[in-house]
Amino acid sequence: MLKILQISVTAYAQNCRLIYNDETNEGCVVDPGGKAQIIADYAKEHNICIKSILLTHGHLDHIGGVSELIKLTCANVYGPCIEDKSLIDNIKEQSSLLGLNDAESFEFESVYDGQKIKVFDDFEVEVLKTPGHTPGGVCYLCRKYNFILTGDTLFKGSIGRTDFPGGNYNALMDSIQNKLLNLDDEITVLSGHGESSTIGFERLHNPFFN
Repeated sequence: MLKILQISVTAYAQNCRLIYNDETNEGCVVDPGGKAQIIADYAKEHNICIKSILLTHGHLDHIGGVSELIKLTCANVYGPCIEDKSLIDNIKEQSSLLGLNDAESFEFESVYDGQKIKVFDDFEVEVLKTPGHTPGGVCYLCRKYNFILTGDTLFKGSIGRTDFPGGNYNALMDSIQNKLLNLDDEITVLSGHGESSTIGFERLHNPFFN
């Protein structure tokens, strides 16, 4: 059975997630902004093999723990799109902007719109390119288990900030309207901050679309 463990990391309460199959003990980590040792220790305690790391975008509160987690697990890193490479390459400069601890840059496999990634065993995601919060931001749609990992693109009752360098409000609204709000109502929205939601709830109640 697929299970999702949510871990709050950094002063921004970013929702890092460990997604794993408790029968095959294969798993992945989404947006490890910090607490890499805690994530690795939990995985070891529960015999979970972390095979990969998925990144929705290149802001430090989502990627600050990646380099350490790679050393602890040897996981492959997927995402974001290539347009966010400069954010990852200049990760140290982000610490002063966001007020977080320094972190090291890392190698990653950039993804593209429509790409399907078999993360492990029976867990596959489809990449939806959703620029706006950052130029190379993405969401990961899992059709089999009916949820989408939206990073900082879409929140319950809100949307991602666009006032950071590279942000673009019109691009973000276009991404949400044309990539997310046309999905099925019952798809669960697992965002990078705050509570979970559904596509149907956001379509009806999110003030940015009404």
